[in-house]
Amino acid sequence: MSIDNIKSKILSDAENAAENILMDAEKTKQEIINNAKIEAETIIKIEAEKAIKDAEDIKSRKVSAAELQGRNMLLSAKQEAIKKSFDVAFDKLKVMPEDQYLNFLVQEIVKIPNCEGTIFLNAKDKENIGEKLIKAVNKELNSEKVLLGNETIQASGGFVLKKENIEINSTFETILDSMKDELIGEIANALFK
Repeated sequence: MSIDNIKSKILSDAENAAENILMDAEKTKQEIINNAKIEAETIIKIEAEKAIKDAEDIKSRKVSAAELQGRNMLLSAKQEAIKKSFDVAFDKLKVMPEDQYLNFLVQEIVKIPNCEGTIFLNAKDKENIGEKLIKAVNKELNSEKVLLGNETIQASGGFVLKKENIEINSTFETILDSMKDELIGEIANALFK
């Protein structure tokens, strides 16, 4: 074999080897690309599922928060309506005609067991109806057991009856406060059926 033949054989073998290496490299490259595509599709699918789940979780939390806020607003509105109901009742007590008011106070005082002592009124009531009230109460009791106090109380209306260490507070504020717990349920049922 001649040198040219040997050279030619070496070149031919080198070309074949290079061609095989290039084909193997192309095949490996294609396998890497295919594997990367499959892996990317898997990652995209997993991330898409995760994004959908995250979006559903966020939506669920937002809906729950909105429902809670709505319930709180409704509760606040109901409480405000109940408060206004008491305010209206309080205002009606304050503007009661004098004869009705006097009669109301007399009835409240005489229903107190063993009614006797000193009646205290606010300054306006003491001046306007104080003496009339004492006369009417004593007339109902058939005795002179009730006196009008010299001092006045800080209240919108009503009275305080004192006898020794006992004090019965029947001011409008106290009467309505004592009725609130009892009436709140009834008012809520009437307003929000």
